[in-house]
Amino acid sequence: MKLSRIFKTKKATKKLVKFVAGDLNNPEIEFNYGKIFEQSDNSIKIATSKNQIELLSDLLNDLEPPFYILYVLVVSRIGQKLGRYQSPIFETKKELTKFLNQYRKYFETDARHHIWIGTVENTGLLVYDQHNVIFAYGNVENYRNRLNKNKYKEQNFTFPVPHGHLYHEENDKYERSILKEFDWEIFPLQENDIYDE
Repeated sequence: MKLSRIFKTKKATKKLVKFVAGDLNNPEIEFNYGKIFEQSDNSIKIATSKNQIELLSDLLNDLEPPFYILYVLVVSRIGQKLGRYQSPIFETKKELTKFLNQYRKYFETDARHHIWIGTVENTGLLVYDQHNVIFAYGNVENYRNRLNKNKYKEQNFTFPVPHGHLYHEENDKYERSILKEFDWEIFPLQENDIYDE
């Protein structure tokens, strides 16, 4: 078989990118922070350019169940109601990570939302936002040790300027299905749910 035929029959796959910076006319290149974090008094801001759900699942080891999710829909490509969607309780980490992995592709490749994971006892909170940044509240020292073990470096950082968020048609099916996943309790968006600083 000729090489040219191999290329013709190979299915092209489009990489879905969530967050871009710099040349906004070239949205195929995702902005890469590297593996860095910045600590404040009561939280750690973590920049992670890939495997965000894997990192969230790891950070969950420092929180005690039961958990809840606040799915914050800030943009809809298909006319869904914008708002804060609060899940029923997840009694175990296993239940929660199953849900996170079910929607992993959607969470990691689309910027129409933020995902908050909180504990019912209010002992910790993880916020994975549309800029590919995770804000971790709670046992900061444990989070820090976990990040160091995973070779994250401590340094100050901000969101790049200019930057852009991408919302993909391929992910519309996930927006539909996630809102049917539970009997969500819906609250209005808050002013600080949409930010770029």
